[in-house]
Amino acid sequence: MLKKLFIKNYKNVSDSKVRNSYGKVAGVFGIITNTILSIIKLIIGIVSNSVSIMVDAVNSVFDMASSILTIIGFKLSNKKPDKLHPYGYARYEYVFGFVIALLMFALGILFAKDSIVKIIIPQTLVINKLTYIILVISIIIKICQMIVYLDFSKSINSTTLKTTAVDTRNDIITTSAILISLVIMQIFDINIDGILGLIVSLLVIYSSYKMIRELLEPIIGIKPDKETVEEIKNKILSYDYVLGLHDLVIHNYGVNNEFVTVHIEVDSSLSMIEAHDLLDEIENYFKEKDIYLTIHIDPVIIGNKKVDKIKNEITSALEKLDKELSIHDFRMIESNLQTKILFDCVVPFEKDYNEKNLVKYLKQNIKEEDTKYLYIIEIDRPFC
Repeated sequence: MLKKLFIKNYKNVSDSKVRNSYGKVAGVFGIITNTILSIIKLIIGIVSNSVSIMVDAVNSVFDMASSILTIIGFKLSNKKPDKLHPYGYARYEYVFGFVIALLMFALGILFAKDSIVKIIIPQTLVINKLTYIILVISIIIKICQMIVYLDFSKSINSTTLKTTAVDTRNDIITTSAILISLVIMQIFDINIDGILGLIVSLLVIYSSYKMIRELLEPIIGIKPDKETVEEIKNKILSYDYVLGLHDLVIHNYGVNNEFVTVHIEVDSSLSMIEAHDLLDEIENYFKEKDIYLTIHIDPVIIGNKKVDKIKNEITSALEKLDKELSIHDFRMIESNLQTKILFDCVVPFEKDYNEKNLVKYLKQNIKEEDTKYLYIIEIDRPFC
C-alpha cells in the first residue's frame, strides 16, 4: 500500500531514482513508527521499573536511528559515478546496513550488562493494564513494519531493508516474550525481569552478529548466485557462432551495478569484423540490463582431427583423475622436435592440483606419438 501511495513508477525497480524512493519511504515510515514506540515504551519502562521493557524501548530508539541511516544510505548509494569513484556509490547501502547491525550488537551488550545487575539485585516491578495495552500496540505496529520492510526488500532486492526486517522480526519476538513473561510474573508473583532482559539482550547480540557476517560478505566480495551466473551463460551461448565460454567473472559494486568479464570461444574462421559485430551485439544486450560486460575472444580450430583426438584423450584422462577438473583454451603448436600442448585447467578452490603434478599425471597416462609432448598448463579457479 505504501509504495503505491508514495512511490511514483514503483514497479520500475531498476531505476535508481525509484530505488532511492523505496529507501526514503521505508526510512520515514520507520522514523515515525519507531519514535512513537520509543516514547510509549520508555514511559512504561520507567513507570514499571522493568529492565526488559527498557531494553525494548531503547531498541526502538536505535531502530529510529537505523531508519535515519537507511535514508542516508540510499541517498548516498544513488550518487552518480565520478572521477574518484568510477564504479558508483551503490555499496554505501551495504556499509550503512553494516553500521545498523553494529549498533544492534552494541545495544545487546549494553543491556546484557544491565540485565545481569538486575538478576543480582532484583527491583520491584509495577505492572498494570496500561502496560499490557502498550505492549500489544507495540507488537501490532512492529508486525506492520516487518510486512513493509520485507515487501520493499523483495521489490528492490535490498540487503539493508532485509536486515531491518530481520531486526523488526526479532523485536516482535522480544516484545511478545516480555508480554508473556509479565503475565507469568503477575500470576505467580515472581520476578524474572532480569533473566528475561538477559535473554532478550543475547537474542539481539546473536541476530546482529549474524547480520554483520552477512553484510560483510558483499563488501569483501563473494561468489555470485547460481541463478545470475546461469542466466548470463545461457544468454551468451544462445548467440550464433558462440561455441563455449569460460573465465566468467562477476564484480558487484552494489545492487544493479555489476561488471562482468568473460572469454567466449568462436570458430577461428570467423573474420575480425564478424567477431567484432558479435561482441557488440552481446555487450549491448547486457548493457540494457545494467550489466557491463567485457568479452575476450578465444578462436577455436574446428575440424582438425589430430587436435580433437589429443584434446579428447586429455579430457578423459583428467576426468578419471577428478570429475571436477575441466579444460579450455586448448591449443597445439607442432614442430619436428616436440609438440607443445597448451590449455587452461579449472581446479576447484578446495583442490591442490598444480601444473607440476598435472603434467606428471598426463605424461604417465597419455601415449605420445611421433614427437614428445610439452605440456604448458595454466591453473584457473571457478570464480562463478
